[in-house]
Amino acid sequence: MFTTAFFLHAQNKPTVKFLSGKVELVDSNQSGEDAISILEINSSIESNHIVASGKGSRTELETNEAIWRLGSKSLCKWISNNECWLHSGSLLYSSDIKSSIIISSISTRAVFEGTGTIIIETTSNGGFKFIPLEGSGTLSTEKGGSKKVVGGRLILVMSNPSQFGDAFDIDLLLMLKSSRLLNSFPDTLPRVRHIGMALYVQQVRLKGKYDALIGDATTEKDLQMWKFGSENSSDTSKSEGLFNKIFNR
Repeated sequence: MFTTAFFLHAQNKPTVKFLSGKVELVDSNQSGEDAISILEINSSIESNHIVASGKGSRTELETNEAIWRLGSKSLCKWISNNECWLHSGSLLYSSDIKSSIIISSISTRAVFEGTGTIIIETTSNGGFKFIPLEGSGTLSTEKGGSKKVVGGRLILVMSNPSQFGDAFDIDLLLMLKSSRLLNSFPDTLPRVRHIGMALYVQQVRLKGKYDALIGDATTEKDLQMWKFGSENSSDTSKSEGLFNKIFNR
């Protein structure tokens, strides 16, 4: 009975399934050179481990419930299989199973309850951008209550105690074409069809009209935005091509 319980627990730890470039493992229980090693395929990530990726590097980890992808120049710690601390950089989470996921950064914390594919990007003010590519559920903070998760709607999380900043509709088509968390891994995400449907719904709802690209949040009051020019209409042929690829038509 004890053996079975231990086996299930071990299988539930984040396990490395893909590596590209230089990704290091830092053991917080060690010091000096003994604390740092090169991450390897099939390594299990313990709660005392910190994963750090170099420039142009990335890794994919899996638990029984989810896929996690760590982007370039990122530093992350999995406190448990359902709780991660992202110090810097970017992270993707994707799961078919409704779960409660705790996401924290240098100065803030939020809880996602639901299913979906989410990108987390840290900001200079110690918070993070919560970017659902698709999914359903809620995002909750200590001071800001809960917000419904909508595919393509970015939510800023900031401050301590944590609260919400503004929410923005992002261009999902642009993100799908440009994000290396989606395009620089050998395997397609299992929820790619859900992402395709979220893209289709957004294209119909917003008709490809976006005012700006969302950049970094340098302080709790300042958000960088790059305005589009007048020629920001959607490219229908490119959209259809991506739909065909997502839905295998």
